[in-house]
Amino acid sequence: MPHEQALTSPVRLAALYNSGLLETAADDRLDVFTRLAAQLLDVPTVLISLVDAKRQYFKSVTSRNGAPSLGWQPLEASFCQDVVGTAMPLVMADAWGDATLAERGTKARGYAGIPLTSDEGHVLGALCAFDENPREWSERDIGVLTALAGAVMSEIQRRIAMRAVHDTQLRLVAERTLAHSVQQQMPVGVVVAEVPSGRLISVNAQMTEIFRTSFTPSPDLHSYNEWVGFRESGTPLSALEWPLARTVITKEKVRGEEIRILRGDGSDGFIRMSSAPVQDANGKVVAAVAIVVDVTDQRKAERAIRSTDERFRFVAKATNDVIWDWDITTNALVWNDSVEHVFGHKQNKIFPEVQWWYDHIHPEDHNRVIAGIHGVLDHGGTNWSDSYRYRRADGTYANVMDRGYIARDEMGTATRMLGAMTDVTERSRSEAAIRFQAQLLNAVQQAVVATDPEGIVIFWNAFAESLYGWAPEEAVGKSIQELTPSPFLRDHGGEIGQRGAASESWTGEYLVHGKSGKAFPALLTTAPVRDERGVVVGYVRVSIDLTERRNLEEQFRQSQKMDAVGRLAGGIAHDFNNLLTVIRLNTELIMEGFDPTDPRSEDVRQIKSAAERASTLTKQLLAFSRKQILQPRVLDMNSVVATVEPMLRRLIGEDVTIVSSCAARGYVVADPGQLEQILVNLVVNARDAMPQGGTINIETLNVELDENYTSEHAPVIPGRYVMLSVGDTGIGMSVDTREHAFDPFFTTKDAGKGTGLGLATVYGIVKQSGGYVWIYSEQGLGTSLKLYFPEVSAAAAFQPGEYKPATREATRGSETILLVEDEPAVRGLACRILEKQGYRVLPAQHGREAMDIATKETGKIDLVLTDVVMPGMNGRGLVERLAGIRPTMKSLYMSGYTDDDIIRRGFIEPSKSFLQKPFTTEALLQTVRKVLDEG
Repeated sequence: MPHEQALTSPVRLAALYNSGLLETAADDRLDVFTRLAAQLLDVPTVLISLVDAKRQYFKSVTSRNGAPSLGWQPLEASFCQDVVGTAMPLVMADAWGDATLAERGTKARGYAGIPLTSDEGHVLGALCAFDENPREWSERDIGVLTALAGAVMSEIQRRIAMRAVHDTQLRLVAERTLAHSVQQQMPVGVVVAEVPSGRLISVNAQMTEIFRTSFTPSPDLHSYNEWVGFRESGTPLSALEWPLARTVITKEKVRGEEIRILRGDGSDGFIRMSSAPVQDANGKVVAAVAIVVDVTDQRKAERAIRSTDERFRFVAKATNDVIWDWDITTNALVWNDSVEHVFGHKQNKIFPEVQWWYDHIHPEDHNRVIAGIHGVLDHGGTNWSDSYRYRRADGTYANVMDRGYIARDEMGTATRMLGAMTDVTERSRSEAAIRFQAQLLNAVQQAVVATDPEGIVIFWNAFAESLYGWAPEEAVGKSIQELTPSPFLRDHGGEIGQRGAASESWTGEYLVHGKSGKAFPALLTTAPVRDERGVVVGYVRVSIDLTERRNLEEQFRQSQKMDAVGRLAGGIAHDFNNLLTVIRLNTELIMEGFDPTDPRSEDVRQIKSAAERASTLTKQLLAFSRKQILQPRVLDMNSVVATVEPMLRRLIGEDVTIVSSCAARGYVVADPGQLEQILVNLVVNARDAMPQGGTINIETLNVELDENYTSEHAPVIPGRYVMLSVGDTGIGMSVDTREHAFDPFFTTKDAGKGTGLGLATVYGIVKQSGGYVWIYSEQGLGTSLKLYFPEVSAAAAFQPGEYKPATREATRGSETILLVEDEPAVRGLACRILEKQGYRVLPAQHGREAMDIATKETGKIDLVLTDVVMPGMNGRGLVERLAGIRPTMKSLYMSGYTDDDIIRRGFIEPSKSFLQKPFTTEALLQTVRKVLDEG
């Protein structure tokens, strides 16, 4: 501790504790000085610190950076102890530059402190200003602070003097009720004289203290000339002019008169003497008593006040604030010179009354401001403040912040109001701009963080809280590395710093931890912020969470893979169906020409059987690729499960149990045959996953998939769905198996025991029906497949044009058929079969040729039989154009598949007649006949 002897001096501590300033309420008059100092020096914090041996007491604090609390504070880190210990001013541009001072751990760097020294030479504390940043203090700064410190000490001395006077008066009241022995202990002088002689019969000890001389017995009034006193004019008092002598002579009271005295030690003093007659029991005046109060300290305090007022006038000239002084008793109001250079009002043009002030308040603020002032005045308040618009000399208005202190007399009546008006127009604009920018940054759906050059957070927007978990009040003031730890950023911090020094931004992906400790991928862009000199004053960091993007990218890659494989499978199936159509039709034609006993008939039947099995395989490929023609209906999912459940029980062994729970309510649009196929495939797979037996659970349920679910399961669309779930208690799937489960020809079964198209078929049917399918499985815990079909109302029901070929022999025909097929072999065989049945066939290899034939043909064309997918013009487009020139002609579509996109966009209506390739001779003839015979 510096100069500990001075800090612990009993005399100094006694003076401090006798000041009456410790552990008292906040003092507005002292606050005026700290506010003025903060404004004049443009420093963040100014305070009055009263220092005892081990603590300091903050009596007044003005701060714009979060004021320290009033009251007792620790002394260890304070520089005020140095000011008190040395009784000298202490000025430091950067305290951290001194290793000894830096060890104290204080936040203050720029510091200036002036000792507060009493008239007796005791340093009670310091008026200090400090900044958390380095600061150069000018001679003007120290001069202003020194002047204000003198003003503060004058105010403190005045308080001490007034307190002493107050105490003296209290003691005087007590003395009057005590006996002579008690009078000797009274804090005021008491003199008792005999009437009518004037002989002094009692003089207490306080009189000796006041006059600093001993009193000898005075035999009569004339002996009072030993007392040396002076009138206000400076002429000496005679013995008979003292108040006590006058009461002895007149037997009348003399009210307190102030007299300047010459003390026994040669010093001047001031007393207030009052005298009154003392009567005996009979009412006779037998004595006169004088009460003498030493008001020397009070006079000194008054001189200090006058000095303070002079200093205040000096400060008023030095400050940029507009200072005003309103004498409430006369309504006179004067302004300092700042009123001219701040608002442009010339002093000689200002009418010196309060009404002039009122007249310049904006009309919209006028009543509110005046009502606020008088509300404080009328209710005993001492402080007033308000913000309003004030008219300048040029007629424009300035935004001002106005503060006033109200002085009251001993009766509590407001007598004077002193205030300071600050033009905050530019500050208001800046604050509004800052608020607007903060609102903009908080509206950004990205984490925006600003740091100082050392990485300490100074701004943290709302989205940063949702991303990292730290609230702004938790984050500001902490290191960004502490809040968002990342090994990558720690290792690459140098590179980011070099980019910033070169005015370059840095962008990169990295793994970061938030408040919860969970790591997640993020994309960070950081850029330097420079001041007008080009010095880096901080960094702005913008981050986004890449978790959802990564998940979506992975799901998108999986979807692309499935679509690519699906297109490949669909294309193969389409071409394969054309080949199978040729094979099947040719085998039928060959069989017609063979005797059933011909040994070659069996060979042809084997060819036909292989073609039929291959046709089944292509149907599965088309289901996966979503390029088969569905016959959708509005279905009750529960009814489908109930219909197929008996067959499913026959498929599984006795050691496998099926448990169904059908709780769904509502309908879906799907092909019933395909739904049955889905259930068969899933149940068979579940059975194969439980070689030791187990349970298969089939469940239907209504679900609503919200945005939380769909955000993690792209490309699911939010809405209401009917869920069909098939689960087992089998061996489960590994991660790799789950990723490839829907791939065609992927199987975990032994060679020859599975085609690998079971789940691929399920996937294709569900997707083509507008639904979604998800696998939930872990090894050893079984597997559950959940299929989601969009829910529809029963009113959406429609009846598709389903046709099942009759088993009877097809009727011969004679109608004309326009046959359009781009595959020559299929076109030739179909033409041959139809002509053999009696039809007239007009073959065309594409739509353009079909249009030429239809235009040139003079006779009636009864039916157009066309492939759906052809080069140039598809089947739907051809039928629509033909309808324009032959409106009565009927139509029949055939195809190995119809592209899923064509179906969704309505290129083929579900109710239209359709012939699926590969087809048999019987199917071709029966379907053609049915279409020709319809309405």
